[in-house]
Amino acid sequence: MASLETKIGVAQAVGLPLMKAEKLLDQAFVLLAQAQAAAVEGRRAARLPLHAGHDAIEQVVTAQATLMATRKAVHTAHYGFRDIADGMNVPARAYGDHGDTPRENVIPVLPGTTGAHLAVVQANAA
Repeated sequence: MASLETKIGVAQAVGLPLMKAEKLLDQAFVLLAQAQAAAVEGRRAARLPLHAGHDAIEQVVTAQATLMATRKAVHTAHYGFRDIADGMNVPARAYGDHGDTPRENVIPVLPGTTGAHLAVVQANAA
């Protein structure tokens, strides 16, 4: 049986680059959205015909769809690796895996939605 130090080292070796990749994927998604919006606004500002840039914008949309599939796959892999770390009794905070990827969906409590949130909690408790 490996020591806890070894297990944490393995979790860090896998988790740290994986979490960095997730952040870079998010950044790429945002940058593509910004490029797409700038292209549409630029066409309008330059007073170009409506069809100007359609093919290029379509390629950005295709790239975003592919990137979304990649984001989903990486996120699924993240949970798979987290399950392995849990099985080794390595707490997520030992290798920095906390914050961006909670295990379950958390319903945010926003002003004006408290009643709905409590209704969901009450329904789940029953």
